[in-house]
Amino acid sequence: MAPWQEIAATRQTAVLDSIPTKWRLPSKPDTSTKNVQHIPRTCGLITPDQLHITEQTTVELAAQLSRGKLTSVEVTEAFCARAAVAHQCVNCLTGFYYEEAMGKAAEADAILKETRKPVGPLHGVPIAIKDIFNIKGKRGTMGLVAWQDKEWGVDASIVTLLKAAGAIQFASTTMPQGGMMLQTVSPLWGRTLNPFNTDFAAGGSSGGDGTLLALRGSPFCPSTDIGGSIRAPAAFNGLYGIRPTADRIPKFGMISTAPGQTSIKVSCGPNCHSVGDLKLVTKLLFSHTDYIGFDPTAVPLPWKEVQSKQKLVLGMLKTDGVVTPQPPILRALAEVAEKLKAAGHEVVEIEPPIDLWEAALVTWKLYFQTGATELRALVSSADEPLEPQLAWYLDTFAIKELTVPELFQTNLKQAAIKRHFADFWAYTKQLTWNGSPIDGLICPSAPSASYPHDFPVWWGYFSIWNLLDYPSAILPLKDFSISEEKDPKDTFYNPIETNPFDKMNADIYNPKLWAGMPVSIQIVQQQFADEELLSVTEVVDKVVNSS
Repeated sequence: MAPWQEIAATRQTAVLDSIPTKWRLPSKPDTSTKNVQHIPRTCGLITPDQLHITEQTTVELAAQLSRGKLTSVEVTEAFCARAAVAHQCVNCLTGFYYEEAMGKAAEADAILKETRKPVGPLHGVPIAIKDIFNIKGKRGTMGLVAWQDKEWGVDASIVTLLKAAGAIQFASTTMPQGGMMLQTVSPLWGRTLNPFNTDFAAGGSSGGDGTLLALRGSPFCPSTDIGGSIRAPAAFNGLYGIRPTADRIPKFGMISTAPGQTSIKVSCGPNCHSVGDLKLVTKLLFSHTDYIGFDPTAVPLPWKEVQSKQKLVLGMLKTDGVVTPQPPILRALAEVAEKLKAAGHEVVEIEPPIDLWEAALVTWKLYFQTGATELRALVSSADEPLEPQLAWYLDTFAIKELTVPELFQTNLKQAAIKRHFADFWAYTKQLTWNGSPIDGLICPSAPSASYPHDFPVWWGYFSIWNLLDYPSAILPLKDFSISEEKDPKDTFYNPIETNPFDKMNADIYNPKLWAGMPVSIQIVQQQFADEELLSVTEVVDKVVNSS
């Protein structure tokens, strides 16, 4: 095998070379320009019609494509153009399949013209897909040099489903080395940048999805999540996202460096631009048996319709007792609570029902039950370096190979945590006006609105819901802006000393640096209550984002 640096340079150059000349920027974006969101609109390479198409939601596009109001050829061309520019701004792609996608788009248009029926609910919709899925005939690297040339002979269940529903893949998106980071960087593909501020992390592991979507380079992306990988990119890039109940998602063909780890399961859900898009794609994912038959990795529980409640009772968890959110996040939660109360909903403050630092220790042991042996072997086989941030987490959580009795005990701790949370949720009926448990729990997405590159993010606000397999959604606060006046640094804050994360989180915050970054909240429901979660999210969205 060639040196990893040579392999990486070859692969990265190949992606750039696959971009047609007509969409090549004359030069790289000026590094002094930190916010690159304007570039697709002002570069002159994308037509006004293409800009209009790419700024629509998936729901809007799917409706027009199914009726022939738009052709798949023109929609695919538009998103290919925007994705090409996006990649040159933030380095978000590992593959670009323009000619193949245009051929598929022409086929979709011909089918609609001949039959007058769409193939499915995503007829002709072009999408980019994360570099974690088996896709027949395409490389799937998971950000690893060792897998830089690995091609898969069969599509993953999710890919099969999306294709059967009419979607057309035109690109593959970046993810970090091995997947277990909340930023997106690897020796193979380099670093993916946040378009709101290129000095900040894109989130991970679906950071390519997040940044591409922030620049409107795909209608939605089917992201994956085992510790925050849907939700961190959504939160850090101003998107809507949902991590559905993992047991409802078919997992065949999702690449993993530890396929035998089943204590905490990976999920798949959309990152996108509206609650309507969340519902459309999640409903499709839950209808997997209609498209691919039975998949033993998923419970065949179809989508169920639920009726929205006129008055919600929502719990609000402002801090997990481990890492206190930075001032903008605390202000955002307070403003959301005020708006909900003013709209007639009830908000009750909730305290963590257990020690969530101890829960994190359980979570990390379960992530790396073999001491990350498989991942280390893959990295070593290509002589590439292990990403320093990942190495830091492995050291901080003292990751080692568990004995069978240790694994048994850790699984028992996970079961006890699930029981505690189930009891806690039932207990909330004692706190509500109607004597029913809360309709959802609002909490921080993360203790900050993204972070500078390589900062060790506290995963706990994300990963606790993976440990429990509770569905959770990210809701961007579209009118919220971080400011020095409203969000000054708390210079008198005394950090929690029982963990290394709280002090780092407090120390790094500077409202000048964070100005312009998007802010969001996270909404949570119990396992299998995904439809109820989306119903609540839709109500909250109308309250907090209504102009």
